[in-house]
Amino acid sequence: MMKSMHPLVMGYPLDVLLMLVSGVFYLVCALYVLKIKKEDRSELVNALFAFLTYQAVGMFFMGLQMNTMEAVYGRIAALSVLIGAAYMLKFPFSRFSASTRKITFMLSLIVSFLIFGWFIQNPMREMKLFHFMLWYDIVVNGLVVGGAIILFGLRNSGFYRTKALGGGSGVVSCCVVANVSMLGGFMLVSSFFQFLAPVLILAVLIMGKKGSSQSV
Repeated sequence: MMKSMHPLVMGYPLDVLLMLVSGVFYLVCALYVLKIKKEDRSELVNALFAFLTYQAVGMFFMGLQMNTMEAVYGRIAALSVLIGAAYMLKFPFSRFSASTRKITFMLSLIVSFLIFGWFIQNPMREMKLFHFMLWYDIVVNGLVVGGAIILFGLRNSGFYRTKALGGGSGVVSCCVVANVSMLGGFMLVSSFFQFLAPVLILAVLIMGKKGSSQSV
């Protein structure tokens, strides 16, 4: 990844600052969802918590890598996306048996580590890791998992529908729209959709929590 050429804001290049702030914002949102997760242990909430957590780590360390050009930060960011995808993929397989879900999860983790290991074997491959990570995030987390969450919402009603459609839209907003914008060089557009994702997710989870408490 090339060093940032954006104007400085508060001593940091604009794109770097946006990535660091996004990482902190996602972490705060993930901690809030962790509280909800203690009451709602559904696979949907687990997937949304995994999404917020890996994005928090990925964005923050990606920002550090863009600012310092230290390869270790880029590796941490990439690994967070790959491991996050393994946890996110639990949702599409949630209808299978417990043993099948466990096997698919372990296979996903193994594939994630194999991909990571292959890229960091030499500097030429590692230079391509950033773009691969973005496309992997787009396809696996955005299209596959985000699409599965939205489809789940369309097949349900009430608060399940609201939470799934809002949560899935948040995942697609970040993993697809924001990443495609970043690849196209539209950093401000990318940042907008990055910030939109956790806002959508928190909004629907809070609405769902209030709705369920009122119905009791």
